[in-house]
Amino acid sequence: MFFEGDIKIIDAELDSPITLPTPIPVFSRDELQVFYNGHIYVASKNPADERKIKVYTMVFGLEEIASPKIQEEQYFSANSTLFDKLKSEFIERVVNGINDIGSGSVRARAGSQLGQELIDRINGVYANMKKPAIQNLAGKGLITKLEDGSLFNTEMQGCERVLALDRKFYDLYTIPEYVSIFQGSMTPEFFKELQKASQSQTPEEISAMITKNKDKVHRKVLPMVRNKIWHSDKSGELYLDGTYFVPQYRAGYNEATEAYQKLLEKKLKIDAARSIKW
Repeated sequence: MFFEGDIKIIDAELDSPITLPTPIPVFSRDELQVFYNGHIYVASKNPADERKIKVYTMVFGLEEIASPKIQEEQYFSANSTLFDKLKSEFIERVVNGINDIGSGSVRARAGSQLGQELIDRINGVYANMKKPAIQNLAGKGLITKLEDGSLFNTEMQGCERVLALDRKFYDLYTIPEYVSIFQGSMTPEFFKELQKASQSQTPEEISAMITKNKDKVHRKVLPMVRNKIWHSDKSGELYLDGTYFVPQYRAGYNEATEAYQKLLEKKLKIDAARSIKW
């Protein structure tokens, strides 16, 4: 490009970290959150049979909160002055020779081309971000995917059905999925019966079925498969999208938070590139 001889893009600075203001959107709440198909739910004292979570002996409804898009817009709006400063500092670090360009139409063309060149290079740098596998949804399809255009819902992966609590992630397995983990520790006939029943029955009913047929399950596996689904009135329970889910601990909360911060950082840098005007 014609400006390359006069303006230098410092590639080493393209992925330089930016200290973002806190709290960031989506991940900064201390309370339990359920991420499902682009929606975010928190426990509510208002009961809701179609969306609920049981914790110990208490049952809470699951109430949808502000979408990722709304949270992101509020975040950038509330910190607009600081973000303007961060964008300016980023351009100063990553581009040398801006002030040496002439004036008039040449300067305007240089600014336009430089902005696009920066955007292309920034996208290239962040394209190599490690992403977890996309989680296939397994509910009844009653909760449609939220296509809100947010960074969280368009570029994040691995949060399609997750419970977040105390800075820990729990993958949400349907009962058939959870039972499948232990397929090799059951008789083939009972596994098929259990799979079929678990598509429609409650966790308590499935637990009772396993107990009744405990001779068909390996004794060392029996407590793990049964008690995680249901073991007493103090058992937890999560019902969403017409489906019962079994939370399974998954390391990765910090990784997800860092990945999301990287996306916010990339947006800030692209906005900075777009703002180059002479």
